[in-house]
Amino acid sequence: MTRFNAGSYLNIKQAKFLTAGLLNTIVGYSIYAIFIALSVPYLTALFLATIMGVFFNYFSFGRLVFKSKGSFIIFVKFVVTYGFVYFVNAIALNVLIMTFNVGAYVGQALCVPLSVFLSWVLMNYWVYKND
Repeated sequence: MTRFNAGSYLNIKQAKFLTAGLLNTIVGYSIYAIFIALSVPYLTALFLATIMGVFFNYFSFGRLVFKSKGSFIIFVKFVVTYGFVYFVNAIALNVLIMTFNVGAYVGQALCVPLSVFLSWVLMNYWVYKND
């Protein structure tokens, strides 16, 4: 007989989140980097990469991590979450570039851990809380 261990479930869920998040980060950062290479301003590049990544990320997080069938309410919460994460990321990126003279590529790489943390908290405790 197998016993359910909530701690193990959370660790598996966290591992799946980090795996899906790594994939999403690679996709999103690649899109961002392409826009930067094309001389798109960094905040515009971040916005466009976020918009393009929302749909890909919705399915990877929802299906692979949270086993969600999806709904309109969950999609709206997901978009609001990504809007908030974008806003925090944009502020941090702007501070790194304007205040600390960090380049656009490195600056965004430095923002990734904060974005991952915010995404995990909001996805786990708000977007997919009751799903």
